[in-house]
Amino acid sequence: MLNRYLTAEMLKLRHSLALLLVSAAPVLVMAICVLIGLHGTEPMRLDRYAMTGAAFWAFAMLPMTVTALSVLMAQMEHGPRSWDHLLALPGARRWLFLAKMLVMLVLVAAMTMWLFALLLLGARLVAAIHAVAGRLDVVLLRDTLAKMAAASVLMCVIQLWTALRFRSFVPPLVLGILGTFIAVAAASAREGAYFPWLMPLHILSSEPAMQQMALRIGAAGGAAAMFAMIVDLARREA
Repeated sequence: MLNRYLTAEMLKLRHSLALLLVSAAPVLVMAICVLIGLHGTEPMRLDRYAMTGAAFWAFAMLPMTVTALSVLMAQMEHGPRSWDHLLALPGARRWLFLAKMLVMLVLVAAMTMWLFALLLLGARLVAAIHAVAGRLDVVLLRDTLAKMAAASVLMCVIQLWTALRFRSFVPPLVLGILGTFIAVAAASAREGAYFPWLMPLHILSSEPAMQQMALRIGAAGGAAAMFAMIVDLARREA
């Protein structure tokens, strides 16, 4: 039954801007990193180039993309007002919202892999045009981005939950903007490790304990929030 709803959600993406968003966001990060790498006369350190890309992704582009993605996925049903029909289908209340959440997490994982490939490509481009120093630690970059994706689960659930809960796109949009704004203000605070929008960024913390805390709360908290989201949304009136 879940497979049917997953397939349906994936097919819906073909008629939305979600795939364009997922493709374009990592490209913007790579472009900015390349421009930074080509700037200046001193050799560009490849390790700094990679971590700059990861930091920009976690701090700004990932939260903004998740906000937009949650709105797009929710408006597929809110726009045509198709909840009455969908929730009347067999098993819909149990599987529909889980399928939407899983598809969103798959898209975030896909963006992460796409960003990884683009940053490697960008490093080659910078090295071909500009002097570079050091070496790019591919394994470190891969693991860092993967941990950021896992730490972002709680943020993704909160965003999609809000987007599905309200018919208007304004509440999830405001939530995403507010979350990003607070993240900017609290980025250096130790308490930021408990703030969902900052958990991906804290994967770059120099303190291993802070990294583990952000990863555990983001992933485990996301799983718990996902369960609560499904229970809450399943009670809505068809």
